[in-house]
Amino acid sequence: MVAIDAPPFVDGLGEPSVRPYSSEDQTWAVGVLESTGGRYRVRRGRVIDTAVLAGLVGSRGGRPNTLVTISRHANDFEIAVVASNPFDPELATLVVRAALQYRKPETRRVYSICSNAQFDVQRVLQTCGFRMCATRPGLVEAVARRSANRIMTQFDGLDVRDEVEFDLLMS
Repeated sequence: MVAIDAPPFVDGLGEPSVRPYSSEDQTWAVGVLESTGGRYRVRRGRVIDTAVLAGLVGSRGGRPNTLVTISRHANDFEIAVVASNPFDPELATLVVRAALQYRKPETRRVYSICSNAQFDVQRVLQTCGFRMCATRPGLVEAVARRSANRIMTQFDGLDVRDEVEFDLLMS
């Protein structure tokens, strides 16, 4: 028999809750962003600071865990980042679905862009009904080489090279 000397796994740590992202969350948010792909992310060849966008925070037992930031563009709505540490797929899904409520009524398309290495985020987006609609091979790598901002090129043991775009068409 093999004994594992580890603390017991505590599922959940309380009921999930979602609230608006505020300036008091900034220090925590930058930490969770840096641990999940970086504060600065590549979006369609541009670098954006995801920590300064509007968003929502998901918590369990009063402890923040998940950040979803959003951005409105003309008639589109962007889920700019889904960051959770440790990754909580149930809470991330809840916060993404809550973020969809902030789109304008005339919004016809919601999209989100992540890297090729963010499999957990891709899974949450697909759970919420998003479909992969585009890939931009090598774009993250190319932008990181010329950017003054620190763009992560390694995440979870994988090279971050490509953008993967998902969208959700609204009826």
